[in-house]
Amino acid sequence: MAPGNIENTLSRGKVESEKGSNNMRREIVWLNVFFISMLHIMGLYGLYLLPGANPRTWIWTYALHVFGGLGVTGGAHRLWCHRSYKAVWSLRCFLMIVNCIAGQNDIFEWVRDHRVHHKYSETDADPHNAKRGFFFAHVGWLMMKKHPDVIKKGKQLDLSDLYADEIVMFQRR
Repeated sequence: MAPGNIENTLSRGKVESEKGSNNMRREIVWLNVFFISMLHIMGLYGLYLLPGANPRTWIWTYALHVFGGLGVTGGAHRLWCHRSYKAVWSLRCFLMIVNCIAGQNDIFEWVRDHRVHHKYSETDADPHNAKRGFFFAHVGWLMMKKHPDVIKKGKQLDLSDLYADEIVMFQRR
């Protein structure tokens, strides 16, 4: 096959894929909508109450924010997803615990979705495809059923490092 034919075949496939995503029925997961909405309502109510709260409550709130962020950024994202560094058992255990504070699913699911996001960025296989809009890319993707391509491509990833990590699998169970 000549190079021109390959390019034409690839571009036709891309057009069909994009056309298919526009016609796809988007299913809302109402339980997720409820929980995410309630989380934000409780957060706003907490901000309303915070000025009159005990200073220890301010410190506790700040500590939870910092530790939850560390669990996601230093743990799920840098350690497990991108394998930016190696960590001893005790640090991995600590990062798993503070990752739970953030409430962003378990490490296994977070890493799988993030690896799919990097590998198939801005396609139907990207869990939070920005081409589907600003709201979808930031929080809407958590309120909707995953596109079939996300599930299909997620199953094709090599996640053997996560399966081999007893801490990740403990949290998953």
